[in-house]
Amino acid sequence: MNARLVLALSVSAAALWPAGCGQEDRPDPADAAKRPRVLADRTWPNVVLIVIDSLRPDHLGCYGYQRPTSPRIDRLAGEGALFECVVSSSGWTLPAHATLFTGLCDSVHGCTDTDRRLHEKHYTLAERLRDTGYATAGFFSGPYLHPVFGLNQGFETYVDCTSYAELSDRTAAESGTVEGEAIWDAMHRDVTNPTVVARVRQWLHDNRRRPFFLFVHMWDVHFDFLPPPPYDTLFDPGYAGPITGAGFLVDDRINKDMPRRDLDHLIALYDGEIAWTDAHLGQLLDELAALGLLENSLLVVTADHGTAFFEHQLKGHRNSLYDEVIRIPLLVRWPPRIPPGLRIRQQVRMIDLLPTIVDLIGAAWDYRTVMGHSLAALFSGGQLPRDDPAISELSSMGIELQAFRRLERKTIWHVALDKGVVFDLLADPGELAPLTDRNAPAVVAARQDVKWSRGFLELFRARHPPAPAISDLPKQLLEKLRSLGYVGEEAATQPEASPP
Repeated sequence: MNARLVLALSVSAAALWPAGCGQEDRPDPADAAKRPRVLADRTWPNVVLIVIDSLRPDHLGCYGYQRPTSPRIDRLAGEGALFECVVSSSGWTLPAHATLFTGLCDSVHGCTDTDRRLHEKHYTLAERLRDTGYATAGFFSGPYLHPVFGLNQGFETYVDCTSYAELSDRTAAESGTVEGEAIWDAMHRDVTNPTVVARVRQWLHDNRRRPFFLFVHMWDVHFDFLPPPPYDTLFDPGYAGPITGAGFLVDDRINKDMPRRDLDHLIALYDGEIAWTDAHLGQLLDELAALGLLENSLLVVTADHGTAFFEHQLKGHRNSLYDEVIRIPLLVRWPPRIPPGLRIRQQVRMIDLLPTIVDLIGAAWDYRTVMGHSLAALFSGGQLPRDDPAISELSSMGIELQAFRRLERKTIWHVALDKGVVFDLLADPGELAPLTDRNAPAVVAARQDVKWSRGFLELFRARHPPAPAISDLPKQLLEKLRSLGYVGEEAATQPEASPP
């Protein structure tokens, strides 16, 4: 893209949100301690949130894909609601999950890169459900959900299902984050689905008597694309070329000019990973059904982000905010409230998931401090209170981007350049031809989208000052590391970081 269109903006945050909204809804610790740990005398649904890392909706049968990559997900779509246009808050795992758990955009929750963590002041979905009496458990299978980043807040059980968990803990003790060449190599080679399923099954058997919130993160769709047999040859059995799916980011043969036949095989391996993961998702659903838990479970299946195969000369993610990276699937099943086979065309956002779950289960919290709104009305033919743009952000590895998206248009803003490009998504769904006419209707409307969105972010950033950079490890993690001998008494008693 050579065209760059500068949008002149002035932001007035005061007009964006009613003055009476936004009271802190985290309970006072003294009040929370007095809350009964047993739910009120009514039938509360279980909540099961499954996030499949790097899963693109356009590679699923229920979203129109021709390959049979996702029979269990497709079946799930027929049993509940499918959202056709869902926008993530970011282009990679860490900030997207922080948004999922808080209902706040990336620059508001502040967990935007690997030198930052989610601050304890944020009231997460797991904390909300725990404080109501739910058992809370999380099972993760990738490095960026490690407790060092604070995403374990509110989980009574939080299980690392990676093969390199000990290495992650040791690295966290040494550096305050989870990055390094050894972890990089291990995470891209790891095969985690069987471990996730086994550990979740055991937890369900031990905790099925009490309403629960279960978060399951499934990593294997993420590159490298190394699906086990028979999924490695399922969609391209005749390939005899050099591409194996290993070294996706570092193999020089995987580039924008690679032969189309090799690229097709790479995509077939990605599809094989989806089918492999779909089969394990099916095992989890079968377990819930066998235990008599499925019908009274609010089930949400989504992704944190997608991944690129050179649609814009880029591969992977954490490098752009194009739709192949920020569009995600969303399926919601709960027979008491959600009719089967429902398809919702209206654009929704990752920030809407927390208030939707809270609203659907009928928990009595004031959640006006979250930036999204409940989608519950859409399940009965209603409308959302407002049609706001979706805000996506990327602040990592020296890249600073924002995207403001509606169904019909999208602006990608280059923060350092203070310039943006606008796409007419109705005429140009592939985002290949940025508009150059300042007076084009989509450009004129995009100015208002950017103005509103930036003001909305400014308003909430003032209410939620960003979390500090990682300088001290979270207390629970310090205690675990000390018990394993990775840190001593002096490190374990350091004061915790406080908001700036």
